[in-house]
Amino acid sequence: MNKKQNILFFSKLFVKNKLHFYLINLKGIKAYQQSYLRRRSRKNHINIKNVKNTLLKTSFKRTKNTKLIEIIPLIKENTTLLWSKNNKETAYLILKFTKKYELNIKQIFKLAISEYTLFMGDKGFKYLINMKSKQELLTNLIANLGFSIRNTMLALKRIFILLCNLKNQIISKYENKKNS
Repeated sequence: MNKKQNILFFSKLFVKNKLHFYLINLKGIKAYQQSYLRRRSRKNHINIKNVKNTLLKTSFKRTKNTKLIEIIPLIKENTTLLWSKNNKETAYLILKFTKKYELNIKQIFKLAISEYTLFMGDKGFKYLINMKSKQELLTNLIANLGFSIRNTMLALKRIFILLCNLKNQIISKYENKKNS
C-alpha cells in the first residue's frame, strides 16, 4: 500500500468502536524476539504492524477525534501498533513477551486506547491487565441477576408452601370445630 492508502486504512481503523489499540516500542528488540511476538499475535488474532510516526499522526488527524489528536505529541521513536477486538489478549501478550525475554514493560509499552480511554505508562498497563472488559462486566451482572432471581424464586416458593400449610391447618381446624 502507498502512503495515502495506509493513512486512509488507519484512519478508518481508528474510527471503529470495538477495537483496542496498543502502541509499543520495539527499538532494540532482537529479530527472534520480534518474530515470537508476531507469531503469538497471529495465533491470538491480534494484528501487528510497524508504523511510521508521521503516518500514524496523519491518520489520527483525519479521524477528527479529539482524544486521538491529543495523543499526537506522545508519539515518538519507533512505533509498532497492535489492535484487536479483545483487550485482555493483547495486554497478556505484551506481558508474556516482556516476562519471557526479561524486558521492562516501561521499555516496551507506550500507550493503549481501550474502551474510549487512554492508558499510559506502567500504571496504565497494570490497570489494563486488571481491568474487566464490558463483556466480562455484563456477564457478571447477568450471572448475579440470575442468582438473585433464583434466590427470590426459592424464597417465594417457600412462602407459598408455608401459606399452603397454614391454609390447610386453618381448614382442618375449622373442619374439626365443625365436626365437634
